[in-house]
Amino acid sequence: MDTETKKMFDLIVNKLNNMETKQNEIYQVVKAIEHANQVLRAEIDNVKVRADYLKGTFNNIGKVLNTRKSVKEA
Repeated sequence: MDTETKKMFDLIVNKLNNMETKQNEIYQVVKAIEHANQVLRAEIDNVKVRADYLKGTFNNIGKVLNTRKSVKEA
């Protein structure tokens, strides 16, 4: 292999290595975003559960207050 061909081959190999490195970095970023998205979904689900719990608690308090109001009126 002559010198010029070897230089071109080395340049191509170097560019391919750089592309592979960039692809790996992009993959890691995508995986990090995916993980962050999963964590956010879990946190949102937790907030929904807490909101439903509070809704149930407030409904029960309202029922108790209505019952007491009915008893006082009777």
